Amino acid sequence: MDNKVSLFSSLTLYVGIDVHKKQWSVSIYSGQIHHRTFSQPPNPEALKSYLDKHFPEVKVVCAYEATRFGFWIARSLHNFGYECLVVNPADIPSTHQQTQNKTDPVDSRKIAKTLQAGLLTGCNIPSEGIEGDRQLFRYRKRLWSDLVRVKNRIKGTLMFSGVQLPAQYDNTYWSKAFLGWLAGVELPSVSCRDTMNLLLTQYHLTYRHFLDTSIKVRKLLKTARYKNDGKLLRSIPGIGPLTSVQILTELGDIKRFSSFKKLNSFVGFKPTTYSSGEHDWKGHLSIRKHKALRSALVECAWQTVQNDPAMLVKYEQLLDRMTKKRAVVVIARKLLSRIYFVLKNQQSYQLGVIK
Repeated sequence: MDNKVSLFSSLTLYVGIDVHKKQWSVSIYSGQIHHRTFSQPPNPEALKSYLDKHFPEVKVVCAYEATRFGFWIARSLHNFGYECLVVNPADIPSTHQQTQNKTDPVDSRKIAKTLQAGLLTGCNIPSEGIEGDRQLFRYRKRLWSDLVRVKNRIKGTLMFSGVQLPAQYDNTYWSKAFLGWLAGVELPSVSCRDTMNLLLTQYHLTYRHFLDTSIKVRKLLKTARYKNDGKLLRSIPGIGPLTSVQILTELGDIKRFSSFKKLNSFVGFKPTTYSSGEHDWKGHLSIRKHKALRSALVECAWQTVQNDPAMLVKYEQLLDRMTKKRAVVVIARKLLSRIYFVLKNQQSYQLGVIK
């Protein structure tokens, strides 16, 4: 046994894992040698058991695609002493043959080979605390979508029944008076009335649940993890409490971005570029983006323009050569640079400073 341990002590295994709900496909490489591709139960302990049996005391480097399973697999593998990368699927090089013949074993071998070649860069793995806070904020957003969906169903029921909304209620704000009107409005049949009552019950339940969740999200800013950074962010015009929580939970430690250029690329305000010979062309914003953050910052930019004189001046200058929508995207990018500055330097934003 000692000879076997010493034999493997200088060996590095590169393990590609194609993760699925019912089973994992695992491929193992060392150097240019493909040891084996096999299927196993969907848990890290099964992989550790196999490696301990066949490759004791070996150095293990693993990788799998970022999926709906999150980061718990990587954390478990790290606890076993393995290195583990969680990789954006779009960053894994693929041949035409691999694309045309896509199977779980092919995918796991592809991950292992590119990992062994040093071609993979892992995503940031947040702490369990930040990941949980991030899930809470995202759940609030889903509840808001549910609330909008219920509102649309209620208005759709009125429209289908031929009931016109009074002019004072024909807007996005749902007041107590409007809800009272909905509860008493005359509909064509008893079943239509029953449908409306059930929809109103769903609305009230969803709205109450949404409010409770929003309170929990806001309370995150009072915790030690976010209190100071949240205060710094709210010194920037246009950034409110909820957006502060979103920024802090989605970005994590700002120090992981060594420059604003890398943060900008992560959020997605970087334009696509094409440069060849004498031609140098810049196009639309990159499709590589953090969709929720980029959208939130564009919304915040409209408020920033109204409350920050420096941003207002810049916005009006931009309108001389582009549309309002394009101009506000530029403002959103500048807003992101301010976010990076205040978090990186731990300094409150100074109103009216043009950079």
